[in-house]
Amino acid sequence: MKRLIYLLLLMVLPLFAEEEIRVHLPTAQALEPLYIATLQADTSFDFAYCRDLDAILAYDLQHNGHTHVLPRSHDKEERLKTSDPNAWRETGASYTIKTKIQSGKLTSSVFTAKTGTLKSFSEIPLSGHLASDRRQIHRLADTIQKALFGTEGVASSRILYSYQVKNPRPDGKEWLSEIWECDWDGANARQVTHDASYSVTPVLMPHSSRFNNDHFLYVSYLAGQPKIYLGSLSGKPTKRLVDLRGNQLLPAISPKRDKLAFICDAGGRTDLFLQPFHPTTGEVGKPIQLFSYPRSTQASPTFSPDGSQIAFVSDKDGGMRIYLIPTTLTEKRANARLLTKQNRENSCPNWSPDGTKLAYSAKTNGIRQIWIYDFATDEESQLTAGPGNKENPCWAPDSKHIVFNSTDKGESELYVVNLNQSEAVKISRGPGKKHYPTWGAR
Repeated sequence: MKRLIYLLLLMVLPLFAEEEIRVHLPTAQALEPLYIATLQADTSFDFAYCRDLDAILAYDLQHNGHTHVLPRSHDKEERLKTSDPNAWRETGASYTIKTKIQSGKLTSSVFTAKTGTLKSFSEIPLSGHLASDRRQIHRLADTIQKALFGTEGVASSRILYSYQVKNPRPDGKEWLSEIWECDWDGANARQVTHDASYSVTPVLMPHSSRFNNDHFLYVSYLAGQPKIYLGSLSGKPTKRLVDLRGNQLLPAISPKRDKLAFICDAGGRTDLFLQPFHPTTGEVGKPIQLFSYPRSTQASPTFSPDGSQIAFVSDKDGGMRIYLIPTTLTEKRANARLLTKQNRENSCPNWSPDGTKLAYSAKTNGIRQIWIYDFATDEESQLTAGPGNKENPCWAPDSKHIVFNSTDKGESELYVVNLNQSEAVKISRGPGKKHYPTWGAR
């Protein structure tokens, strides 16, 4: 039997915050202190691999919105060497986690100080390949969160975004943009469209147990004008949707997958359209003009969780503001109700999956910041502060985390925040512009 060795990982866990972006927390709640003991491992895998797995688990539990990870110390590690869980109370943490790798499998357990109970989780087979095994760790982090707090985590979820780069070919196109996918922490980034065109605004199809969950909508200039396409994470050929002339932009899909909203100038103005939709066969009938207003521009539709309303942007009353309109079609066209009143330049709203809030971007003292509208209180609250224009917020499935892009000095990177922690975490780096992020389920 291979001798267990103790990995020397006693350095303080890395700081994950990006200091230039500050977060206001109108809904903050206390975070439970959690201690993660240094990973024990045999010689199945090398040191760097085990260190990375250890850091991934720490990242996930640091940013889940429920716990904050305590720094490691030699004193705490010595206390945790005993097999008596009651001695673990001395870490000062509400929860203590111990992990071990033996014979290529990861085992883990959590001690709850309040009850003095120890819960063990199913062992996880490891391949030794970080790209795939890090997703095993993400699933473990979500399993731990579910066990401790009864809520679903988002560490196993994925994010789609548009990745824009300078065109290396002399074909007249200045920029190229493709749709990419990554894990919630920005790792495992990979290209999922290969249109060699300008592709933007991806929207993952809502999760369903009845239908394939690897499809997404996006806009591409593949045909010259911007049109809406259906793409697949598995690499299946793309399919163009909506047989309508003119430019088609900013698609949104209802949570039940039965309605598609988008912006189109087929009637001469940029109007809001609604297309009945079927999850497997696509469009049903013809698209319907849902909202139009003389000499005005509409943009950025987002559905309520029950699909009965759409929030969208319009400048029909002067500045760009957010309005609500029902999706039910009647003989008399419905009026749009003004929602946001505090700022005159609002854009890109996104409805939280639990229906309680709307995230959007609003110009604040000359810089675009992320704001939140609370439907229960009818209040608008500023979430972010600091330099850089922050746009295109999108809620995670837990209605607690938000991903957005921040543009500063010609660069655009992706950040993740949650409503219970004060740090904004930068999850993308490197050349090119990353923008229009969208959050999907596992």
